Amino acid sequence: MAKLTVKRIEIVALLEDSKALVDYLQRRGVVELSDIGEQEQLHKLSTASTVSMFEKYLAAAQNALRILDRYVPVKQSFLASFNGRRQLTTEEAEIKTGNPDTVLKSCYEIADLSKKIDETAADIAREKARLDSLAPWLGLDIPMSVRSTAQTEVFIGTLPAAFSTGELLALFAAELPGAAEIDAEAISVAKDQSCIAVICHKEHAQRVHQALKDRGFVRAADTGHQLPEEAAAASEKEIARLAAGREAYTARIEALAAGREDIEFAVDGIVMRIDKYRCLERLALTDKTVALSGYIPEREAGKLARAVEERFTAAVSVSDLREDETPPVLLKNNAFAGAVESVTKMYSLPGKEDIDPNPVMAFFYYCFFGIMLSDAGYGLVMVIAALLAKKKFELEYSAKKTVNYVLFCGIATVFWGAMFGSWFGDIIQVVSKQFFGRPMGSIALWFEPVANPMTMLLYAFLFGIIHLFTGLGVRFYMLWRAGRKLAAVLDVVPVYLLVMGAAPLGANVVVAVPAIVLTAGKYLAAAGALGVVLTAGRSSKNIFGKLGGGLYGLYNTGAGYLGDILSYSRLLALGLCTGVIANVINLLGTIPGNKVVKAVLLTVVFLFGHTVNIAINIIGAYVHTNRLHYVEFFSKFYEGGGRAFTPLSANTKYFRYREETNNA
Repeated sequence: MAKLTVKRIEIVALLEDSKALVDYLQRRGVVELSDIGEQEQLHKLSTASTVSMFEKYLAAAQNALRILDRYVPVKQSFLASFNGRRQLTTEEAEIKTGNPDTVLKSCYEIADLSKKIDETAADIAREKARLDSLAPWLGLDIPMSVRSTAQTEVFIGTLPAAFSTGELLALFAAELPGAAEIDAEAISVAKDQSCIAVICHKEHAQRVHQALKDRGFVRAADTGHQLPEEAAAASEKEIARLAAGREAYTARIEALAAGREDIEFAVDGIVMRIDKYRCLERLALTDKTVALSGYIPEREAGKLARAVEERFTAAVSVSDLREDETPPVLLKNNAFAGAVESVTKMYSLPGKEDIDPNPVMAFFYYCFFGIMLSDAGYGLVMVIAALLAKKKFELEYSAKKTVNYVLFCGIATVFWGAMFGSWFGDIIQVVSKQFFGRPMGSIALWFEPVANPMTMLLYAFLFGIIHLFTGLGVRFYMLWRAGRKLAAVLDVVPVYLLVMGAAPLGANVVVAVPAIVLTAGKYLAAAGALGVVLTAGRSSKNIFGKLGGGLYGLYNTGAGYLGDILSYSRLLALGLCTGVIANVINLLGTIPGNKVVKAVLLTVVFLFGHTVNIAINIIGAYVHTNRLHYVEFFSKFYEGGGRAFTPLSANTKYFRYREETNNA
């Protein structure tokens, strides 16, 4: 299979069944609703206010889950995260729905508790800062708020230098020789700061203040009418009270975490309701009926029509699309081709006139990935990982495709690794020679690219030509199917002849090509070049335009295909990169002379080095295999620009309904 045929479906039902009908369509997940538009005697339902209300509920529930994740994280292994959503039947979902108001109340309470915890943390930080500021003043025996008495002036503050009590008294004795009864005390002294208290008669206050000011005096902040020691004790008591409150709030959140699953269910339910109410705006209403229109896969149309007519008082019509109508795209392939659908989707979904490229590209994709990674040991790791994932986890539709992608890429890598004789590099030969004294030759089933890089380069170009010719073949098929049979022949056949003729001529630069093949190549290339010149400019109306267009077409075709074919040299480059690095890793592990030390070092280097190498080169193989298909292969026939089929469905994050039909 490939692109599924999509039909137009129209349903007319009783108005009283509208919400139940949309609920049912959402659970089935096979209909993409479209806007009917304004028509006479029909009106639309405005759901903006309802959607806005549900969005507020959704924000509250999601915020509650984030808070629970922060204070009561779910403990699960890394591997457990590969499991899909939890499954529920419709009946289980109805039971679980319970009282949504209670769940929302819990969400608001969790948010309020989190806010209180944050506020409490801020209060504790403030009290701790107050304690820090009071610490240098704990020896002060008067409140820091005191500024004066009836007869005296009080200066409490800091100086930006170390002053002892004696030094302060000596300072005032020198600065104010006529002044008597000035009392000064250094409460605490640090390297670059002194906390001091000075008391003097009011008549000397101005001179004392000036003397202090000249030395950088700064008054201390007013901390109230308590003694610093009393204020510090009060802050410690307040911190203890706040900490107890924070623990109580946290304990309450931990208790509410028991309802995490209910909140997750509420999130899924609210998302479904938002989707449903947005779709309700696309319906057309009369006083007693509701009409909807949309797209449905042909294979689902009959089953859904019968089910709707059985469950509701409704009439269902399924029809072909109009000629000028561009349907949404829904792909359906077997496991082999379906695993690379994500690669195509990243580029673009097929357009109206395109075929699904996945069945054609899948074989080449896995083949090129395997050549680029080219180590059977690495491929074996991928295969084992994929098979374990299939066995151990309840994978969902998209996850199964990803695992299949890893599996088939791994199988291709095992095949090409065995052909090239690379099993974790040359580890088999290394172990045989270093630990058993038995040197081994090549174990390649075909040849070793490291030892024969030019041979591998020629095969890379050959594989590239086959790949490009396949793309041209698809283009030929698409033009022929569209009724443009002459265009199919004129656009494709001359290029085939040109490339097939030029290939042996180019290969002769590297290896000796039989004379008969070279002669045939010259004639084929000449025929192809002549064909391109005669056909490339055929759209022009005059002879000079045709000739100029033909010559320009020949230049573009020759330069373009030369660049495309050379691009496949990356098959050699990445394959050599993997193999050479793997061999170097094994070599590093055999440096020591002592066999015991060598075995230990080789084990460590083997595990670490090959883990890093496989990770890096899997990424490289993925990127460059995609590039070969996006730039070289798709450019030969694929337009793209399709729009994905997006049915009304249970678009949930935490739970999956067993009734749900997946058309991802």
